Amino acid sequence: MRRKRAKSSNPTNGNVIVYPANVASIQNSTSQPMLSTSARSYHTLPRRAAVLANSQSQQAMLSLSTQLAEVRLDTQKSEKFEQNDLVLHNDGTVLSGSRDALISRLVPSRDFCPDSSYIFALLVNVRTFISPPELMQKIVQYCMFAQNADAHNFAKEGRGRMFAHIFRLCSEWATNIPYDFRSEYMRTRLNELLRLCSVDKSYQHRVTDLQSNLRASLNKLERYEKAHPQQFDILVGLITLCPDPKIVAQQLAHIEMERFSMVGVDEIVTSLATDDLADIGRHSKAQNGVCSIAFYIEWFNRLSAFSAIEVLRQTKRRHRVAVVEYLIDVAKECCEIGNFNSMMAIVAGLSLPSISRLKKTWCRVEKKQAGNSSTSAGPKADSARANQPKIVIPFFVLLLKDLFLIYHGSPRSLPNGHLNFLAFAQLADQLRDVITWKSNVCSFEKNPQVLQYLLITAVTGEKDSMIMSFECEPPESSTEREQHKKLKSK
Repeated sequence: MRRKRAKSSNPTNGNVIVYPANVASIQNSTSQPMLSTSARSYHTLPRRAAVLANSQSQQAMLSLSTQLAEVRLDTQKSEKFEQNDLVLHNDGTVLSGSRDALISRLVPSRDFCPDSSYIFALLVNVRTFISPPELMQKIVQYCMFAQNADAHNFAKEGRGRMFAHIFRLCSEWATNIPYDFRSEYMRTRLNELLRLCSVDKSYQHRVTDLQSNLRASLNKLERYEKAHPQQFDILVGLITLCPDPKIVAQQLAHIEMERFSMVGVDEIVTSLATDDLADIGRHSKAQNGVCSIAFYIEWFNRLSAFSAIEVLRQTKRRHRVAVVEYLIDVAKECCEIGNFNSMMAIVAGLSLPSISRLKKTWCRVEKKQAGNSSTSAGPKADSARANQPKIVIPFFVLLLKDLFLIYHGSPRSLPNGHLNFLAFAQLADQLRDVITWKSNVCSFEKNPQVLQYLLITAVTGEKDSMIMSFECEPPESSTEREQHKKLKSK
């Protein structure tokens, strides 16, 4: 193999090795996992939750910065870097490479297949430089060329090894990023790729299973996008319908897992690339018909508004106090389960101006109860009850912002034209956690009445909520009186 050595300023790890992107040569290399960043946990409660999560995000970014500083590549254009080179650390880790070189390393052959970490990291990140259909076309072409380039590939042993490597790539793609295959074109090319070597019946069974699982994922997404339940007023309150906060928290976990599981990592990466930090995920409706992120953020806002309305619909102060304490208990149960998104939505709802201004109500709320709603923190999921399913539903908006900081924390394109694979791997590490959390099963018994109430009870906007708030407790200050007057006039 022809090698070029790039100038290195690494005092401890030796030289960085530059390899030309020759398909035959790079496929004899071994790809290792990129970064072993420990999974971040979102097992926290309100205020300290945000602090801890942001701290962990900063530590992850510092970890990446430290590794980049240790390598300190000379990334300026020079004769040491050819356009199609890969840059590897001397332990085999891919640091950077041109787009075509990284794709070439992705292509399986009879004697080579990259590991799952490399496959996922490249598939989920490279979409900001090349569309999934274009990438699939290149892979199919490369694999067809490799299959026909050597007579040994047509022997049974050669076809078996080739199929195993192609199936590994296809399985990683279709299982972890299934929404890339929404188009007929992508599914057709996937079938072409799988048929290259699947001559044995056992191979064909594996292909059939993979295709069946992919169809199930896509059908679930289609049903989800078509579901728009009609809202209407229900006069009973949640506290009357289900006095047990634990049961309500369990039903919220069902709703959250359904919505969270529909968010694809491909949609997340596209939002990270196209949206500003303040609006991340909010415009995903316009992207290829996929709107899972926007739906999920809308659910958080709806649950916050729902929590406020549950308090404001009570005409008597003692009832409002009871509902506030009840919702705090629901939030605590959500935390015990590992459902931090619902927990934060409820806390946000109780912090809305229409609720926070109800001083006469809050002064009657148990001090211990109110304190727990805003200051409790710590890894609650680690101490969750032994008989409860172990799930993690992160505070989704904060998760997106943490991923945004990681995505934009390092350059994705280097001055020499390479793509920064070290940054790709850092983001992929975090998205692996997201896939793991999404795959958890919520095994709580469903309560149809509570689920229906949570999903279809009408909620009001900020203006109507403030009017209801002033009806519960009249305005006291001149500012509130002026605000109330303007609201009534409108």
